Amino acid sequence: MATTPVQQQQRLAAARHRFAEGGELPAQLLAPALLRSWERSRQAGIRPQQAPQYAALAQRRLRLDAPLDRLLARCVRQDMDDLWAAFGGRRWTLFCVNRDGLIIAQREHGLADEPVLRPIQIGRRVREIEIGTTAPACTLAEAALMQVRGNEHYLDEFAAVYCLSVPLQGVDGEVLGALDITGIGERDSELLGGYFRQAALSVQNQLLHTLRDCHLLALQHDARWLGTPLQGLLAVHEDGQLRAANSVARRLLGLPRSGVLPPLSLSALFCHASVHQRRRLLQPGPVHRVPLRADNALQVQYLRAPVSAHGSTRGVAVAAVEAGSLRAQGAQAARAAVAAQGGNLSAAARQLGISRTTLYRKLQQGG
Repeated sequence: MATTPVQQQQRLAAARHRFAEGGELPAQLLAPALLRSWERSRQAGIRPQQAPQYAALAQRRLRLDAPLDRLLARCVRQDMDDLWAAFGGRRWTLFCVNRDGLIIAQREHGLADEPVLRPIQIGRRVREIEIGTTAPACTLAEAALMQVRGNEHYLDEFAAVYCLSVPLQGVDGEVLGALDITGIGERDSELLGGYFRQAALSVQNQLLHTLRDCHLLALQHDARWLGTPLQGLLAVHEDGQLRAANSVARRLLGLPRSGVLPPLSLSALFCHASVHQRRRLLQPGPVHRVPLRADNALQVQYLRAPVSAHGSTRGVAVAAVEAGSLRAQGAQAARAAVAAQGGNLSAAARQLGISRTTLYRKLQQGG
């Protein structure tokens, strides 16, 4: 006979206390990743009945000392605003942690009403050695989307809490941190996970845009996904050597999923393309089809040349307007603005002074 969600939560609560005393868990009661987190929490000496042990906040807790923390907080800001507008509310908080579990950015409302959530603030850490199993801690350990419901947490105090977290990857595919939503209640996990995965892709794309000394190319099988978080991105040195690729591009091109890329040139990546097609890869122009293998091709869009130390994002858009027909000019300016804004369509539309609908229409032109 199948157990109800309430019965499952009751079983978890009872099993957790037996586990904390050294007992074993019933088979398949807990997902393997969560079981590993419970084991780490137990090894750290955490007891389910204890209160969360948050470190005291520094007086200047809003100041981020590490340059990488400041960069990640800046790149995640817009996506956090968008996610909060869609899924935030009273009794919920949305936050970003770095690789060490330090909260570096946050959106919240009404947390004073929830004592269990009130201590979650910028400048605090959410690590297993202090508060046991949580979604961001599991995400940092597993480099994967994680959700933790109710008594899947290791502390009794989190029995009413739901949290979902996704990893945030850097330009070399390394995990820089995690983006998490935590609150009292439930969310549609499948829907929420889809939005958070796209936000994580958007953040990684913005990080690639900070590689100012590189050409940037966008690619996808379907040109409709260009200019969105689902586009592949390549950062390429002036000599044609690949510097970095986002996670989508790595999948499209069959590259290692993480780590610094091996020495590789555009010519080697697109060895089935003609000399003319390879030459066009680093030249401004409309979206064009480039063979990847004998039976496969990608739609490739040149986004941006290397940007000088004094270059401006507006200059990127202006340069695109100077070539081609009026139709192509509008499409190139739209693509350049989207590139300059790290793939954020709303910000690009504001830069150009047009609506999102008009921007989207321009992105479809000239392809």
